[in-house]
Amino acid sequence: MFMDLARQKRKILVIEDDESHAELIRRGFSDCDSSYELTVADSLRTAQSEILSRSYDIVLTDYRLPDGDGRDIIAHAVDRFPVVLMTSHGNEQVAVEAMKSGALDYVVKKPETFDELPRIVERALREWDLMVEHRRAEKALEEQARVLAREVAERQKAQEALEQQTVLLKKEIAERRQAEATLRLSEEKFAKAFDNAPMIMAISSLDDGKIIDVNQVFLRLTNYRKEEVIGRTTVEIGLVTEEMRQRLMELIRQGDHVQGTETAVCLKNGTTLKCEYFIDQINVEGRPHLLTIALDLSERLKLEEQLRHSQKLEALGLLAGGVAHDFNNILTVIGGFCEMLKYSMGGDDPNRYKVEQVAAAADRAANLTRSLLAFGRKGEMQARPADLNDIVRGVEKFLIRIIGEDITLRTDLYHERLDVVVDSGQIEQVLMNLATNARDAMPRGGTLTLTTTLSLSPPLTVSPPHQKPPECFALLTVSDTGHGMTEETRTKIFDPFFTTKDRGKGTGLGLSIVYGIISQHNGLIDVESAPGRGTSFQIYLPISARASARPPVLAEVAPTPCTETILLAEDDPHVQDMMASILTQRGYDVIRASNGQEAVLKFAAHQDRIRLILMDIIMPVMNGKEASERILQINPEVKVLFTSGYTADVIKNRGDLQEGDNLLRKPVKASDLLTRIRETLDRQEPV
Repeated sequence: MFMDLARQKRKILVIEDDESHAELIRRGFSDCDSSYELTVADSLRTAQSEILSRSYDIVLTDYRLPDGDGRDIIAHAVDRFPVVLMTSHGNEQVAVEAMKSGALDYVVKKPETFDELPRIVERALREWDLMVEHRRAEKALEEQARVLAREVAERQKAQEALEQQTVLLKKEIAERRQAEATLRLSEEKFAKAFDNAPMIMAISSLDDGKIIDVNQVFLRLTNYRKEEVIGRTTVEIGLVTEEMRQRLMELIRQGDHVQGTETAVCLKNGTTLKCEYFIDQINVEGRPHLLTIALDLSERLKLEEQLRHSQKLEALGLLAGGVAHDFNNILTVIGGFCEMLKYSMGGDDPNRYKVEQVAAAADRAANLTRSLLAFGRKGEMQARPADLNDIVRGVEKFLIRIIGEDITLRTDLYHERLDVVVDSGQIEQVLMNLATNARDAMPRGGTLTLTTTLSLSPPLTVSPPHQKPPECFALLTVSDTGHGMTEETRTKIFDPFFTTKDRGKGTGLGLSIVYGIISQHNGLIDVESAPGRGTSFQIYLPISARASARPPVLAEVAPTPCTETILLAEDDPHVQDMMASILTQRGYDVIRASNGQEAVLKFAAHQDRIRLILMDIIMPVMNGKEASERILQINPEVKVLFTSGYTADVIKNRGDLQEGDNLLRKPVKASDLLTRIRETLDRQEPV
């Protein structure tokens, strides 16, 4: 049954009126389109027509539809196909109603749920097949019971015709026939349950351990024929070791049964299968035998491994989110003072280059933080129009330092602009991660080549199905002349924590971060490699029409003196000193506060002078949002500019920011800080 499921293409009807959700469902099945055929209906009426016109193996339906709800479709299902209900706003009551109405399963639509849909469907189809088989078995048993009842009734009628015989003979015949009928029915039930059970089952003699019967799952999983195992012990056919059999027999002697003992079973082809053993004593023809049940743990162990991986990813996200605030504050101080030093130096100052290198390193650290947050899904991508060629040129000197002197870096850039909308820092991080991998693949030196070109379409191997691709892509190729990799390794390189390096020399996250960044940019990534032939990564980024014009170059803030008074509320003393120095140097009068409560008190004392509140959102004693609300009660005309180094999800979960609030994210450069303050002060509020 399960082998047939793997061979034939299963038909899935998806009832979803939200096109974006329908597209996410299609993407969820993109890696297994050879196993499933998806049909999408956007209304209950369309779905009903589809069900009448053709047969489906399973239906995935939205809970709320424009012309009804998903439970209406269950009435059409009857015993024809399983129904899985989906909703964007799940709760316990909705789940109970869905299951009561006859749905086989109920899922809440989340990003990770769409990726899990193939496994959810596979599990639902397995459960449905088992339910159908169970119903068939029940009907067969009921039919046998009816036949037996008719036979008993007929025999009883025949027996009544013999009433002339002695009462003793009549009773003896009736009791014997009743006993035979009960025994036969019991044996038939056991035989059917034994042979059709979905786990390994075997019956063996308690005395010598020789097998007298096995079920179909035993034969299918072990690859043995029935005649190869009957009359032999599990040790003789190599299923378990003699040591393991003795251990199991010792457990039986101690408690008459074995309950949940895990052991490895050696199959005919030499592979092993992790199983959980349950053994109990039964009587067969009056002699003691052992009924052995072995549960295949492969799927459970796989799910446990996936759970461990997801927990690692969650831990990474929590770690990145936890350090982001403090790290961003540190980078704000470094970057801010670097810019102040740069402004104070002349263009020919020999130390200016050193200061610029420190500032560039701070920018790279900020980009790395954003990459980690993006990987842990706790940060926001800062996408802007950019030329892919400029990004490659800008990171080239850093790549040379990464790969070392024994590796040659070559670039072959497209002769025209390749305009894309990307987070340049994250694309630079992608290039640095790939360069690091290439360096490790060429321990004796080699060549790393970066190529950009225009591609009309990506190869079918990486194109998501059922999705209209952009008109053209910017193709970035990163190739090395290293030792390459096997096909088995190639298929796993984007898995989190997968690494071929020695313990302690690799985290297994570099290429996972690359894959996550490219996916967030709606891009595609493919890899070609073979042992001894090097490796080539192809990255496809959509060409954007709105990025076709060259982005404006922002000039440095003009050193025009400013005279306004600004209330600066910042709990980190180093960040506070840096921001106060920048503002004071520009001519602003700065009043400092270290928490929200102090800010409110100082504003009340100097409200006639203060034009702008520059305030961190999350501070001790009183947070920035609450402090700003109290200040606005004193003077509704004062301008407020919030700053924060916390991740977006932390601010959102705390409810400290609302739509329309003016927010400047850390780390922030001095020029950006001054520009934003000037814009806020000069902005005319609508009447």
